[in-house]
Amino acid sequence: MLTQNPQPPSSLCAWYTAGRCRTVCQLTPSVFVRQATNVAEYRAAAFLRAASFYQYAADRSQYAARLHQRMKADAEWSAIESKVHGTDADYKEVIVICYIATMESDHAGTKASTDAGYLDSATLLASHGYAAPERVVGTLDLNIGLKLPSEELMGQQPSPCQQLDRAYMSNVCTAKAAQRQGVATQLVQAAEAEAARQGVKFLYVHVAQDNTAAVKLYSTHCSFQQEQQESEPYARALSRPSRLLLYKQIN
Repeated sequence: MLTQNPQPPSSLCAWYTAGRCRTVCQLTPSVFVRQATNVAEYRAAAFLRAASFYQYAADRSQYAARLHQRMKADAEWSAIESKVHGTDADYKEVIVICYIATMESDHAGTKASTDAGYLDSATLLASHGYAAPERVVGTLDLNIGLKLPSEELMGQQPSPCQQLDRAYMSNVCTAKAAQRQGVATQLVQAAEAEAARQGVKFLYVHVAQDNTAAVKLYSTHCSFQQEQQESEPYARALSRPSRLLLYKQIN
């Protein structure tokens, strides 16, 4: 278990969550990035991830697709809360922060509603001091720790390394209606700023080698470099494309 002074409670994640401030960064006049801090925001992030990460064959019934997607969203919702609050045993040594990017719902309009489909209402947040209700259009997790649990592709820098010298971004996604508006870049920048504030020296992200848009985002717009590449036989054994591990020195 990680310890710092003053002495944290049973989980470093819970200690950090209890003490952190709610930072809001303006992206454009209608889009904002901030740390998710309540049930509605965790739920919205989870449902956006389910809509972004799961695709279905054209011949699969709409009912079956929706049922599966909702099941995955509910599971991700539970996972986000347990990681952030430090109750996930696998993440006891990792600080997890969930970020969301929101757009005022009147700016999101029909296109965002169509993109979210039946998950539309789950990504909508009630107004809390903003001009209009918000829709969650992007999300990522910042994981501060030596490695991601159950992840074989692990960062190698710095060496030697203390527990909080590394961080990893995961679950990065943007709603189709909000793509090419700088949402992902600003999510990464917000995560990078918080990691630097926490004393992280190297920030990492895993990305599929064939995801050219994501590779360009990290390498061109966010100045990440490649450290490792997953072997093709290993990736084939898991029935997915080979991944790259990218890094950026931030401290």
